[in-house]
Amino acid sequence: MSTTENTTGLLAIDIGNSRVKLGLFAEAASSCIAEAQGATLPIAAPLLPEPAETLTGSLSDLCAGALRDWLHAIGDSRPRVALASVSRPAEAAIASLLDGFVVQRLASETAPIVLRVDEPSRIGVDRVMAAIAANRLRHEGRPAIVIDVGTAITVDLIATDGALEGGAILPGPTLAARALAEKTDRLPDIQFGDLDESPDAVGRSTEPAIRAGVFWGAVGAIRELIARQRDRLTAPPQVFFTGGAAPSIARLIGGPDLSVRYIPHLTLAGIAIAADTLKAEAAS
Repeated sequence: MSTTENTTGLLAIDIGNSRVKLGLFAEAASSCIAEAQGATLPIAAPLLPEPAETLTGSLSDLCAGALRDWLHAIGDSRPRVALASVSRPAEAAIASLLDGFVVQRLASETAPIVLRVDEPSRIGVDRVMAAIAANRLRHEGRPAIVIDVGTAITVDLIATDGALEGGAILPGPTLAARALAEKTDRLPDIQFGDLDESPDAVGRSTEPAIRAGVFWGAVGAIRELIARQRDRLTAPPQVFFTGGAAPSIARLIGGPDLSVRYIPHLTLAGIAIAADTLKAEAAS
């Protein structure tokens, strides 16, 4: 890819297995660094960098013209690009549309965070980027649990010192429902998407029964994983949710002794923070 010196802002790209998310950040993420506050209200936490514009879609939709049109609409600013991908085929397809942009590929093992895991190079870079953003949000001395509800559900633990300890991976709602359809003879393939409300736990026909089982199974699994991860901690964690189906589940998880927040652009913000941190380190 060719490069240009006249770049303004940062385009963060999160390439997942089902969807691609892009966020245009007008300012450097490092400018959003703030001292942690002593209060316990979520609003008292340091703010994440927020994308000025976003684009989300399936790889096929973006490659059919949506991404090219969006990049053209950005104009002549030619932002530098920071890219985090868990899908090599999707990354290759997106990269083919970024000719002329300065592209920085982010990797888990070189990210600005301590990875207390067995194989740092193999942990999903999206999980690492979300943890970097959560470190900006969590209160000093408090651990955190980061939950991303997408194609897969990940539940990751961040220690009080900011290290990513690892976590758990389980199928997301749509993936779990698809497995039922593919491995059985007559069960339909259910698309979940963004759920506006929780399904009834008693389905009176096949499709509602699948929705009930998959949705409440995911809720139960997340609750249990949070409880098991809390058993390792000496201080109560802050819990951060992200991902397309996260809002419908996040509202069922919190309680008097558990702080829960939904952050729509957590991974994109982590990409922006990581890119600017690595750029500053390379320049120093």
